[in-house]
Amino acid sequence: MKTSPSRKKAQISGLYAIADEAWNPFQGFRPLILKFLQGGAKIVQLRMKNSSPGEVRRDALLIAALKKDFDFTFILNDHADIAAEVGADGVHVGENDEPVADIKKRHGERLIVGYSSHSIDEAHSAQSAGADYIAFGAIFHTMTKGPGHPVQGIEKLRALAASVSLPVVAIGGICRENIRNVISAGADSVAMITALSQASDISGEVAYYSKMFDDVSSLTGKGLSPGCSRGQCGK
Repeated sequence: MKTSPSRKKAQISGLYAIADEAWNPFQGFRPLILKFLQGGAKIVQLRMKNSSPGEVRRDALLIAALKKDFDFTFILNDHADIAAEVGADGVHVGENDEPVADIKKRHGERLIVGYSSHSIDEAHSAQSAGADYIAFGAIFHTMTKGPGHPVQGIEKLRALAASVSLPVVAIGGICRENIRNVISAGADSVAMITALSQASDISGEVAYYSKMFDDVSSLTGKGLSPGCSRGQCGK
């Protein structure tokens, strides 16, 4: 089944919850992702950078099965063929993964393909290659990205959002004190890892950010809020 551009745009909007094996407080991913979904997450990415393809397939099947009970967009990190096999909605790749164009040649419009960009030029190249959305960051300082990925900041996010026709997912150091600024700068979606998975009430935290995104996005003509400008408060 093909996915229309407008449908893809709708699928990449709001809170984007990432389940990362480096920051999973549970045994297995299903309990964590259930918490995300019970809190109202509409986009979930499974990220298993250090696992074998067999392990990725096993866990991806478990998460894909949750689509019977929850309405969410399921993105698998890195493994395009496994994503298509298990019925995920899309795959997410970066500069060291399979090229976007190659995935598109093999899977066409079957999969949403997201790309992690660390500069505006890189984001433009990904759009030209056929990416369906751009993840851009780190917006603020974060523990989940190494020193090789410099902080981009709000103004670069704003410039990127104004210069591409794809949904932009902001990631890196986003928290309660600065999320309003990020949304106001033009982010279509906000991705979070540890701010969600390390919360004492994961579902409650997801619900808070989901509502915050909806509330701020519904406002028009508003300037930036006076939040945490350096972003030293989240991951």
